[in-house]
Amino acid sequence: MSSYIVIFLLFGLYLVVIPLGISPFEAPKVIIAEILIDFLLLVKILKFKKDDLKHFISPQTIFLGVLFLLALDQLLIFHPPEAFFGNPFRLQGLFLFFHLLIFSFISRSISLPTKESKFFYFLSFFCLIMGTIILGFNENNRAFGTLGEPNALAATALFIWPFVYFKGGRKIKIASFLACLLVIFLSGSRAGLIGFIIESIFISLVNVFRIVPLKAVLVSLVLVLLALILPFTESTGLFEIRGQIWQVAVSVGLKSPIIGYGFGNIQDPIYQTAVELKSSIQYSIIDSAHNFLLDFWIQGGAVAVISMLLLISLTISGLVKAKRIIELTAFLGLLTAMLFNPVSVVNLMAFWWLIGQGES
Repeated sequence: MSSYIVIFLLFGLYLVVIPLGISPFEAPKVIIAEILIDFLLLVKILKFKKDDLKHFISPQTIFLGVLFLLALDQLLIFHPPEAFFGNPFRLQGLFLFFHLLIFSFISRSISLPTKESKFFYFLSFFCLIMGTIILGFNENNRAFGTLGEPNALAATALFIWPFVYFKGGRKIKIASFLACLLVIFLSGSRAGLIGFIIESIFISLVNVFRIVPLKAVLVSLVLVLLALILPFTESTGLFEIRGQIWQVAVSVGLKSPIIGYGFGNIQDPIYQTAVELKSSIQYSIIDSAHNFLLDFWIQGGAVAVISMLLLISLTISGLVKAKRIIELTAFLGLLTAMLFNPVSVVNLMAFWWLIGQGES
């Protein structure tokens, strides 16, 4: 049962759209994810054995615990407004963050269903494509699919595509490559396109040039870091605005560099600092730094950023040692997308699951 819940959270949750409340796309997904994670935790507790204690203490557990305790302590200290549940449009507050940490911890001991996995991957990818085509475009002429947001749609494609690509034959590989590129093109996500290029290069390095996974990962990460320069090379455009946000976000974090302003508290510090710096983003509603590491920098300071970087390092190291190329490809794509944009709970579930797989 637990394995089917996990595969639904990873490959089926994005299909949930309930036209109720203020956000028919994101809010229902968050609520269902939290309920299912609570169920997984309950099952884990009921099946707990003393032998499981030896799996509790690990580097990953320590850093997950640091983030959990840091967020909990800050909630008691700062009491940031709307921090617990987050804004009503996305509900990505502390409550969801705690659930994601728990999901990362418990999912590492849950294997995906062996026989049916390939079917779920292909079905999920097909539904993603159909949803993109059927639901059309927003006012900016960008496809949003069942995610309700173009960049989240692209990030979801980046996660699902490697599972289809590596499980299919030559024709499936070519078709899935073109289909994923189409989805990203329709979404208009430049970060998604960069992530797709990174994934494609990694696959080529491993499969075509036969470079060992570790070296291929390092090359890919260097390319990701180089891509982060793009927002500062444009005088106009979407990336140029993102560059301004990043500059303000760095300044925000420097005011409280150790433990930050508290998890769930981003919008107000960014606005106040933007006013001080006379940045034009003060006239926009910014509730994210458009870079998940900068989000951690603002909310949890150096403690949170270092913990997150170490978790990423452990994940990559674990996946490389286990030669899990599919997960490595998906992780590189998601990591790229999250360094440029705020993402959906669907993408966060995938990201934290991959963190857990690095330990498993």
